[in-house]
Amino acid sequence: MDQPIKKYDDMLVSPLGGARFGAEITGLKPSEMTAAQRTGILDAYKDGHGLLCFQFNHMLDVEELHAMTAVFGENEFAPGLINGIGKKALPGEEHLTVDDQVAAHRAKGRDPYLAYIGNVEPTTLQVEKTPDKFFGEWEWHTDMSYIPTPPTFSLLHARIIPDDGGDTGFCSQVMAAKGLPEDLRRKVLSLKIKHDSTYASNGIIRPGMEVPASPIDAIGHAHPIIRTVPSTGDEALYLGRRTNAYVEGLPLDESEALLDELWAHATKPEFQYHHKWSVGQVVAWDNRMMLHMRSPVDTSQARFMWRTQTKGEGVVPAA
Repeated sequence: MDQPIKKYDDMLVSPLGGARFGAEITGLKPSEMTAAQRTGILDAYKDGHGLLCFQFNHMLDVEELHAMTAVFGENEFAPGLINGIGKKALPGEEHLTVDDQVAAHRAKGRDPYLAYIGNVEPTTLQVEKTPDKFFGEWEWHTDMSYIPTPPTFSLLHARIIPDDGGDTGFCSQVMAAKGLPEDLRRKVLSLKIKHDSTYASNGIIRPGMEVPASPIDAIGHAHPIIRTVPSTGDEALYLGRRTNAYVEGLPLDESEALLDELWAHATKPEFQYHHKWSVGQVVAWDNRMMLHMRSPVDTSQARFMWRTQTKGEGVVPAA
């Protein structure tokens, strides 16, 4: 392991091996975090350009994961559980308040702030029938960028990992913005991309959504192509996901060509790090600064993650 660069009580912070960005954190006890350790985590986040890998030799309980999430901000509801947060209201649900929906989930023993990602039943951990697209490659994306105020931080906690595959790729959009050719930067600085909400990153259509006739007709929210990250002062590309994206105000063919150019730059290998998971790890990242994807998983293998996220903020355009 690399020589630790900083120590906060019993917590050590080191460079993330094999990456040009990110930090690794060991020795943290989430239920016993000190003020110094919280400060150290946020310092490591800033120094690591938005990516942190926490090593644990055990799986966390829900309270521990929520405690870690709270270091980065206020916990946000899991996507797909509450109307308007990664979920379109189904017929008959339009009148439900957020409190109504939370109470219904709590009554079923469901934590509305915790997402389950995998091909197992969350309680029994038995492998269950899962759409084939789950096992394929999940495209580069930013979490929930199709809503007006996307979540800022996402955290993944590895519970079951396959023998091979299922790695998570991260791509620094801070590095991508710094490396953007000046003429391309000038061209896109005042432009916005509409981020489509039709499909999840695994290619499965979201409940209640319909396939649009073209990206121009897709349902989603528009955000600046280059944003400022207030907590660090960095600029970052903010592309969302490629599928059904549309640059507002351009003819469709020009939008497609510009998006292809931007994505080719944003996902260059030198901006990427691919994380091979171990059970118990937690990886936290800033969606304002990072794209992520998932490599394919063998259909005979199980993979199960817990996921949390923090409430977001309005997207601040770069000047």
